[in-house]
Amino acid sequence: MNSRERVNTTLNHVEPDKVPLDLGGNQSSIHIKVYKKLIEYLEIEDKEIQILDFIQQIAIPCEELLERFNIDIRYIRPLGGMVKIDDFELQYEGQYVGVYDQFGCFWGNDANKDIDEILYYDPVIHPFADLKTVQEIKDFDWPNGKDKSPFEGLKDYTKRIHETTDYALVTHPSGCIYEYTTFLFGFIKALIYLKKKPELIKAAMEGLLEYWIDYNITFLNEVGEFIDVICINGDLAEQAGPIMSLKIYEELIKPVERKLSEKIHELAEIKINYHSCGSIPLFIPHFADIKYDAVNPVQISAYDMEPCSLKKRYGNMITFWGGLCNTQQTLPFGTPKQIREEVKRNFECFKPGGGFIAANIHNITAEVPPQNIVAMFDAANEFREY
Repeated sequence: MNSRERVNTTLNHVEPDKVPLDLGGNQSSIHIKVYKKLIEYLEIEDKEIQILDFIQQIAIPCEELLERFNIDIRYIRPLGGMVKIDDFELQYEGQYVGVYDQFGCFWGNDANKDIDEILYYDPVIHPFADLKTVQEIKDFDWPNGKDKSPFEGLKDYTKRIHETTDYALVTHPSGCIYEYTTFLFGFIKALIYLKKKPELIKAAMEGLLEYWIDYNITFLNEVGEFIDVICINGDLAEQAGPIMSLKIYEELIKPVERKLSEKIHELAEIKINYHSCGSIPLFIPHFADIKYDAVNPVQISAYDMEPCSLKKRYGNMITFWGGLCNTQQTLPFGTPKQIREEVKRNFECFKPGGGFIAANIHNITAEVPPQNIVAMFDAANEFREY
């Protein structure tokens, strides 16, 4: 069974020959600082080290590293979406240094810091912070999802990778509805508005929906026939549970996010991998109803996210994409032996019946020792066979 067959088989909840492995997406990559240490540790030369996502300061893993870890997935990377990562210049706004994204959100960090010491950038200037009416949101200068410039040359590239390799091809995030309102309004204000001024959140989500539908029509018309999985961002939860009531989610957020899922499935025969950190069990039946095929990153350190319990309760309705090793504790602070034992335990929980793609839980952070990363993927390769 080749990599593409392996990924698609497990997404259909059938056991493949091996658990598919992932490294390199926007939520399954590696911080640039530890990436440099890792390739030096493995004596791998990357002649053109590239930033995958400026905000998260994550790297594009080189092909030699992906092959070293037997990674089954390769990512298709347009030049645009949220932040046009190939044409930015650092800007200074008051106390912050960073970049504006195309929605007008400024992602920054302390301007007094040495640039080389900044680990990541946060949304610190919110274009909707002072908007008071639905009409103001409708009148906002929304970016153009029909713009073809981010996809120039992408069809030929994707077609070539599809035809000359057997890797599963996956997109970077091609949708972000509710989560993006927290960037536009500010996190706390967006939560308050969910309860107090839901019409403003709804108007913002409708503007985002229109953009992302246009974006995906443009994108998938170019490469849809070659893509196996498309990724969407959500982040509806935190460590202890959902960040809003299920009633608000069902009435306000779910109908809008459903429309994007329906449009994507209409545009191409493609699976959807939905990203939400935190404790998400209460959402999983809704994700399945919306027809998300997989959920990432499976943050097993969050409340009610014990692997065997997750698999028993929800393994027949969604694929778990992530869940490889506790990124908050074991991976950065454990020993290689402890990492091997945890990976083995997680595989025993998630493997049965397919529906599992193993990946680091979100991006590997800057402080993780290279030997621990190697231990994690070596263990994944040791225990992945069915």
